[in-house]
Amino acid sequence: MGKFYTMNPFILRGYHGSKYFCDREKETGTIINAIRNGRDITLVSLRKMGKTGLLLHTFERLKKEKNVETVYLDIYHTENLNGFINQLATALFRMKKSFGGKMKEFLINFRFVRPVISLDHLNGMPSVTFQIADEKEARNTLDELFAILKERSKHTLVVIGIDEFQQISNYPEPNVEALIRGMIQTLSNVRFVFSGSNKTILSRMFGDATRPFYQSTEMMFLSEINAAVYGTFIKAQFTKNLKEIDEETVTEIIDWCRCHTWYVQYLGNKLFETTQKANQENLKNSRQEILRSLEPFYLGYRNLLTRHQWQLLKAIAHTDGSNMLTSGSFIRKYKLTNASTVKRGVDSLLEKEMIYKRDDDYFVYDVFFSRWLEMQDV
Repeated sequence: MGKFYTMNPFILRGYHGSKYFCDREKETGTIINAIRNGRDITLVSLRKMGKTGLLLHTFERLKKEKNVETVYLDIYHTENLNGFINQLATALFRMKKSFGGKMKEFLINFRFVRPVISLDHLNGMPSVTFQIADEKEARNTLDELFAILKERSKHTLVVIGIDEFQQISNYPEPNVEALIRGMIQTLSNVRFVFSGSNKTILSRMFGDATRPFYQSTEMMFLSEINAAVYGTFIKAQFTKNLKEIDEETVTEIIDWCRCHTWYVQYLGNKLFETTQKANQENLKNSRQEILRSLEPFYLGYRNLLTRHQWQLLKAIAHTDGSNMLTSGSFIRKYKLTNASTVKRGVDSLLEKEMIYKRDDDYFVYDVFFSRWLEMQDV
């Protein structure tokens, strides 16, 4: 008889139900209330803070209500309008309906460009692609997709979540924001949840009076889960699986990971795998194992930066939240050049998303990278 494997409760990818999901009750309620009251909403946070999990958790709650259908698409890897169209078409094709009915719908509705329907080799799910030649074909195809959505929403409320929505601002085609915004406005029974990790771009998209999406949604900024609540969740996951973890170790996990969701989940996942009784020594070993496995990637980052940028990055990691980067004492301590060079370095690292600014403090974006940099000489 084969060995029985217990599922690791610290989930790193996807959504596996509420018992593996920590808190976010207030945030879930905020999104659902906006949808119920006819408001679109934009969810903004740092990467790996749990936006996608929250979105899928909210959709799971909505699926329990009558006459609500949810659609999710992630456009992070799309590079142009054609990519967006393919992601949207695939998401719509996967909506609840018989396969034959969906095939008929897609083959009848598209007059200008015929879709190619195939199975995704990664997940075995159906996927839809269009080969679009020019802007006119793109507009017509998008129009036909929205026509399908409009017809579907006559009978049920449709909620569409678009992850990493700021990506559309990078598309090379002109007036993409205006095009998508114009088509969204024709849908009366469809609500949108836009999600993204670039606060600067999203703030411009939705806060600049000259942009098409200006003040078109409710804005919601997602921060860390309450540390005490997260601590209770971690302990419960160990206890439910007949394992032990002491209070000090739980606190150390949360502190070392800055209570940043994905990193807490990853460290919790490794520690859960390693031992029946988690303590400081187990935790130290798990942290070292994680950083050792990532070291080749982190060394590769060094080749992407100038010597000064690399030195500045190490300095920011060592302070882990400094707001005095251009002060004389900071420059001397970390062997930097001068205030103007530091300022240029900060701007470059921000643009590369190697660091981020919270209130007045700067942090290395990748928490594990930051902890690895702390171990390097400055």
